[in-house]
Amino acid sequence: MPNLQDDRVEYWTNYYAARPASVQIMAQRSSKYIHYITQELERRNMPTELALLPFVESAYNAKAVSSAKAAGLWQFIPSTGTHYNLTQDWWKDQRRDPVQSTHAALNYLSYLHGFQDNDWHLALASYNWGEGSVKRARDRNANSGLGTDYLSLRMPKETRDYVPKLQAIENIIRNPDRYGIKLPHVPDQPYFEKINNTRDIDIDIAARLAEISVEEFRELNPSFQRSVLLGEHSPQILLPKHKVTAYKRNLKSHKGALSAWEGYTPAPGESLAGIADKYGISLAKLKSLNGYGAKQSVALSSRTLMVPRNSGAPAGITPDDIMAPAINTASPAMLASNANVIRASAMSPTVPAQVTAPAPSPAANSRPAMASASAVTVDPLADIIYSSGNNPALTAGVRAVPVAASSAAIPSAVSRPAVYKRPAVAVVAKTTGKPAVRTASLNKPAPKVAKKKVSVHKVVKGDTLYSLAKRYNTSVQDLKALNNMGSAALKPGASLRIPGAGSRG
Repeated sequence: MPNLQDDRVEYWTNYYAARPASVQIMAQRSSKYIHYITQELERRNMPTELALLPFVESAYNAKAVSSAKAAGLWQFIPSTGTHYNLTQDWWKDQRRDPVQSTHAALNYLSYLHGFQDNDWHLALASYNWGEGSVKRARDRNANSGLGTDYLSLRMPKETRDYVPKLQAIENIIRNPDRYGIKLPHVPDQPYFEKINNTRDIDIDIAARLAEISVEEFRELNPSFQRSVLLGEHSPQILLPKHKVTAYKRNLKSHKGALSAWEGYTPAPGESLAGIADKYGISLAKLKSLNGYGAKQSVALSSRTLMVPRNSGAPAGITPDDIMAPAINTASPAMLASNANVIRASAMSPTVPAQVTAPAPSPAANSRPAMASASAVTVDPLADIIYSSGNNPALTAGVRAVPVAASSAAIPSAVSRPAVYKRPAVAVVAKTTGKPAVRTASLNKPAPKVAKKKVSVHKVVKGDTLYSLAKRYNTSVQDLKALNNMGSAALKPGASLRIPGAGSRG
């Protein structure tokens, strides 16, 4: 994919560079999925830079949901998810499935690339704004004798910033040292393995058999919306690759029931009261477990109910225990300040599912405008980065995290190793000669600083090593070396020694 040359790229590069802790957390999240996504891109001969798109879409949070109900790593809205065969029902939402949603997103992006005359920048604009909107903008420019490339089009601010954000993330991933950011190490090997399940099993038992926490199980399998996986659905579960052997061994030796629950498919017109009586639980509990309102009396024959495996609900189990944990939802304040971090992609529901599909109607949808960011004074990335499904207090609004938050808590281990050993694939842009995205080195020692005139800078809020390096015509590495610094954030009020070179003002 060709580099985009635009002032917005520098703006967003500086924006992310000023938030190293947030970038590190997003990168750590990506470590579970990025190898798989990159592999799929290589298999399809698509640009590997697209593996960075979930940074822009969802901050690499597979459980992310926007105010417009876009969900998952790739932020599919419900209608487009349905069009790309992503199941969305009471039991699961495949828009949040890392494997299924990746296949759907790459099918969609491949289609858009062909639809927009094999221009990746226009394909990405279409992913954000809708291909019909981009096509109409191109037609208007062509009729006026103007250019029809990405930078020539009139488009909403969010779409104008969309490709620059991706380019900014790419700039940082390629050369994190330049921007004073330390990325975790991601081995160039699969993180997870797919396992077919044909038996009813509770999620907590599946996690225990795999010798992982329920939280980690849900992180890899965020599409499951109930606490039991029904064998009749033949669900495919993802497990850490190094835990698959333990899971199979423990499953084989497990004694007793794998689930306290089972599925029941109602007959047409069957009453909920009769089903509750059959399974020995109260009508209110049956309704609560299965999402029925107080006034509903007849079961939906199209939806399998969750009922106790034995007569009566297990002791100590409440409806809240059965429901999937709360999904991280972007607050209005965060959406107003950084709509692209977690957003509702205006992906047209009329797009044909096959890459070779015909062009859609010009009435492809566009997305609503987002509110202004000027009223928000906290880090716009904070809500999506620090929100947690297990802590409702963090999802209630934007958490006030300092822009230059310390990165000390981030594991020091997302970049590929400098030597990439898969011989069959050359990960180098075909036309631009750019280095591969995955080759940024994290282990270069800080260069020795030549003796020269030194001045002192008083750190103020908002200063970063990258911004100061640009201001004083020096480098991040020189600043680190001169001040004997690691990766900790700058503290306002601290004195920073600056190599003697004229200020840029």
